[in-house]
Amino acid sequence: MSNYLFAFILLYAARTAPWRDLWHNQPQFSALIGLALWLSALWLFPVGVREGLKLHPIGATLCFLMFGWQIAALILSVILLVSLQHNGTNLIAIGNIGLLMVILPILVSKLVLRIFYRYGKPNYFAFVLWNGYFCGALSMLVVALVNGWIIMAYGSYSRFTMENVYFNYIPIICIAEFALTGAFISGFAAFLPDTIAHFNPDVYYAKKPPD
Repeated sequence: MSNYLFAFILLYAARTAPWRDLWHNQPQFSALIGLALWLSALWLFPVGVREGLKLHPIGATLCFLMFGWQIAALILSVILLVSLQHNGTNLIAIGNIGLLMVILPILVSKLVLRIFYRYGKPNYFAFVLWNGYFCGALSMLVVALVNGWIIMAYGSYSRFTMENVYFNYIPIICIAEFALTGAFISGFAAFLPDTIAHFNPDVYYAKKPPD
């Protein structure tokens, strides 16, 4: 069932993605290629001490803010597939893994962005701090906690092992996601604001920076 749901989401994303806008925005297209390669390296070499208890920065919030949820879901799904193939993981579980590692953090990021639109102040620093740094860490935290709960629910590892091995690494990986997402968003918003789909320099800058 999860495989069908994941496939349906990806098909809908492929059909509704703003491909024309992406193709005509060359800085954004170049950023997409660069970030895809960079994130692939992070996904291929996770950090962990035991099989099944490995963590790595996801980049879902970063991709969502940069390219919108459709392209973010598609590019992260391709990276996920490459990562699973590289690690020799059975693809029968790709639906479960995709919903957890790709769709869930994008949904969290979308919710946080909507909260910002409703209550946040429309300036550069508020956007970067809330949607870049805070949301990056929050989406990673949600994914890590849900993943840990699933592992314990299926009895793959004991509660003692999870608390002393897996959960101890969560703050570290959240800090990494916090720093990486925030740094990229702050840099792109400052120097290449047109590469961020959800950032409008006419709104978030009192004066647009000089060309």
